[in-house]
Amino acid sequence: MPKFLNTKGLINWIPKIINETVSELVIITPYMQLSDNIYNCLFNANKRGVETIIIYRENKLTDKDKTKLLALDNLNLMHHPNVHAKCYYNENYLLIASMNLYEYSEKNNREMGVLLHKIDIDEDNEIESWRKRNDDDSIFAEALEEILEIKNGAELEKMSRETIEEGFEMEILKTKKEKAEDRLKQFNKVFIHKKFVLDNDGRLGNENSFICKSYIDKVDIKVNNRFEFCFNVDEKKLNPSFQYYKNQKSDLEFKFEGFKFYWNVPNIIYLYVDGKHQIWENTVDNMDLEIKKRGINEVIEFIKPWWKQIQL
Repeated sequence: MPKFLNTKGLINWIPKIINETVSELVIITPYMQLSDNIYNCLFNANKRGVETIIIYRENKLTDKDKTKLLALDNLNLMHHPNVHAKCYYNENYLLIASMNLYEYSEKNNREMGVLLHKIDIDEDNEIESWRKRNDDDSIFAEALEEILEIKNGAELEKMSRETIEEGFEMEILKTKKEKAEDRLKQFNKVFIHKKFVLDNDGRLGNENSFICKSYIDKVDIKVNNRFEFCFNVDEKKLNPSFQYYKNQKSDLEFKFEGFKFYWNVPNIIYLYVDGKHQIWENTVDNMDLEIKKRGINEVIEFIKPWWKQIQL
């Protein structure tokens, strides 16, 4: 759930967000007068390779601070003609606040802000209900829309090294749909000739749902937080096989290594990732998709013998 911050809290959390950024950071602040502490945080983030965007209000940056910022090679510096919003955004946090990156504000102003978080936060003297409840994705999605509009309306004054070499793209600025499309490309690269597409049937209701029609003949596979093997035949034809394997339900549940298998209704088999299994430890890049592909294909091999009999 969101956390209210007063001036003291903002002074603590703004540098904390910069210091805890893993790879990408967006700062929108109309006015800047960088304290040594904030600049050192930005400098160290730059050394860690953090790709940063700072958007300030046009003509509201001193030559001294601009010179400092221009020296950061992982920084994209932008200015906007009438931005007045202030926010600090990375992979895990979104802070919306009244405070600029202005040293005078830290020392003299009464400021307020709200911190939203995607991860659990554990701080001394914080109540359990706050530190154990993440904020709803929809809040981040709505805020992202406004951040993107501000970015689009800004002028790019200085490009980072990565922007020069690879183009302007940041993962935290991608919409849910864009991230789903990226994941879909990864799926199709791993599954080669099995074509998955975004599932738009409305039943699953989110952008991360994919479907492959006829993964094998008349068996569709739907992907969301699980895998659904959907049989496109009259349910009566499935009943004999379903009843036979229903008696082996407990034996089948962990038959496929790294997965949980459920066949509770005749026309759909469900396969879930068993997150407690060691096979998922330290998976990197697309390794998880390779394991998922193996799990799917093992279920297909389980299906094939009696599926052929049904189709005869």
